[in-house]
Amino acid sequence: MRLYKHAADHIHYSPRHLRAAPLCALLIAGLSACGGGSSSMSPNPTGSSAQSCTSATCGTAVLTLTDAAGDFLTYKIDLVSLQLKKSDGSLVETLPSTTTVDFAKLVNLGEILSARQIPSGDYASAQVTVDYTNASIMVDDGAGNPVAVSPLDSSGAAIGRLQLDVQLDKQHPLAIKGGKSSRIAFDFNLLASNTVDLTAKTVTVSPVLVASVVATDTKELRIRGSLISVDTSASTYTVQVKPFNEKDDDQNSPLIVHTSDTTAFEINGMPLTGAAGLTELAAQPADTVTVAYGSLQSTDQLFTAARVRAGSSVEGGGMDHLSGNVIARSGNSLTLHAAELEDRDGNEHFQSRDVTVIIADATKVTTDGQSASAPAHTIAELSVGSRVDAFGTAATDANGHLTLDATAGRVRLEFTRLKGTLNEVGTQQITMTLSSIDRMPLTLFDFAGTGIASAQNSDPAKYLIATGNLPLDAFSVGAATQSIGFVAPFGAAPPDFNAVTLANSSGSEDHGGMDGGDHDSAELEIDWGKTGTTLPFKVLDATHLDLDIANASIGEHHTIEAEPAEIDLKTLATDPSIVPDAAATALFAIGHSQSQRIENFNSFADFQATLATQLNGSVTALRLVAEGRYDSATNTFTARHLVVRLND
Repeated sequence: MRLYKHAADHIHYSPRHLRAAPLCALLIAGLSACGGGSSSMSPNPTGSSAQSCTSATCGTAVLTLTDAAGDFLTYKIDLVSLQLKKSDGSLVETLPSTTTVDFAKLVNLGEILSARQIPSGDYASAQVTVDYTNASIMVDDGAGNPVAVSPLDSSGAAIGRLQLDVQLDKQHPLAIKGGKSSRIAFDFNLLASNTVDLTAKTVTVSPVLVASVVATDTKELRIRGSLISVDTSASTYTVQVKPFNEKDDDQNSPLIVHTSDTTAFEINGMPLTGAAGLTELAAQPADTVTVAYGSLQSTDQLFTAARVRAGSSVEGGGMDHLSGNVIARSGNSLTLHAAELEDRDGNEHFQSRDVTVIIADATKVTTDGQSASAPAHTIAELSVGSRVDAFGTAATDANGHLTLDATAGRVRLEFTRLKGTLNEVGTQQITMTLSSIDRMPLTLFDFAGTGIASAQNSDPAKYLIATGNLPLDAFSVGAATQSIGFVAPFGAAPPDFNAVTLANSSGSEDHGGMDGGDHDSAELEIDWGKTGTTLPFKVLDATHLDLDIANASIGEHHTIEAEPAEIDLKTLATDPSIVPDAAATALFAIGHSQSQRIENFNSFADFQATLATQLNGSVTALRLVAEGRYDSATNTFTARHLVVRLND
């Protein structure tokens, strides 16, 4: 996939993850070099290997969590424990307490869970405990409507607490050294882990958590925490990590955030840049809630923030907060679909019904990453399709309809993501047939009032996108195309959209952009029913595997999604071949449904050898999920991520 971006004068853009990958990642990344050294982190890890840490005996670890929502509108479960297991069998706990995680919210970024030190040594595996007892899971029914589903195990019983045994590649254990940084990446593959039955309103769960000491994506990271101190001379500030909407600090998880001259701040609704933002942050009271978005430097593992929010600009910062996409606008009334309410006390509430946001001329409007020198924004920029964060006062009427009054509040425009097919390439513009807006079906959107006249209202079949100086020579008519940017002001179309980033599917090359990381455009999914098959492959060797598309056990799922096409595997003339992606940091895994054990491999040959041994004639394969790119000419799927789930 080729990807291009340009930056408008009033916004600072940073790498983000363009396409929601089907995997979620749980990263442990050491940050002992983050200004404060290892002495700034937790002195007392917990677990059976707990000991007093010094720079000689412990290394620093930062836990982060990320995911892609897929068809899940909300996937909220409890992450109870994450224990790293040394080669000698001793365990070290890395989480301070049970944390509720909504994986559906972690589409384009990673969330830092804690920042702690752990004892030196080689860690060969991890024990991860999750709890579905109080799970809240909703899926899209295909028409954009939310459906609540109940999690079940393979026998049809309700799921409670599960302990997953995650084994690292035997050749690459996690090596923690005193005073040094270390890293391990965990990917919770929701596609491989869940089978949804919309008729029964259930989801059958068999979690597959893959792991590697080399991170397989470069998603933007988010750090949420309460303010401890600010060092303006060093251009840093320190927080106690407070992930998601947690109310209590982990007092043993201080983390230093580095800023630069281009870091965009929004503090209590006021946009600032660089040193001016850091100075304003220093004037805030201790324990002010902050959120930073940024990345780890590959060389020294420093975290540098591209954007920082603080005070009432943070969800739960003293105002009710509603996030979602505008599906219709009438005057100063916005309708949002599949929205999430976080009240002023930090409690989250997914909205299964459409909600209303009331705005006025006094409503302050900002954009994500807005610089201090940007011209003022107005409510005219809030149009159909816009992704918004609205702050104000929420109320529910007698019929259960939620309304957020933002007339004296504010609205922040977030980036909107489009998918579709390219129709025409012009001068500094393209025309697309849209397939979705932020993964939502177009039938949800009412484009009335978007045009300068009714005849010029936005038409998703010929959606005009202004591209500015983005290069267009690599884009061809009929190709799957994606764009990130902002919807044109209400009543001002055409153009309908102002692009910041464009991407097509002409190749897998990454040219940077809003999301960074993974830009492969195809997903392969196949299952072999509830009992599986002992012979899922025609060929299984050290270089490739060939699926047997004539296998009588193939279940409901047998597709390659390579936008804009969805290919039915059973209609192919020959068996498709899956090969490893030699140009990417690949990861392969085998999940064992009965034991909840997951084996991970950095080498495809090692993965194949183990899989061939385990498919011994009695063990059956239940499911295969791969992410990568598909070449229809050779009928070859090049996999960067590949998971096989076995019934053993």
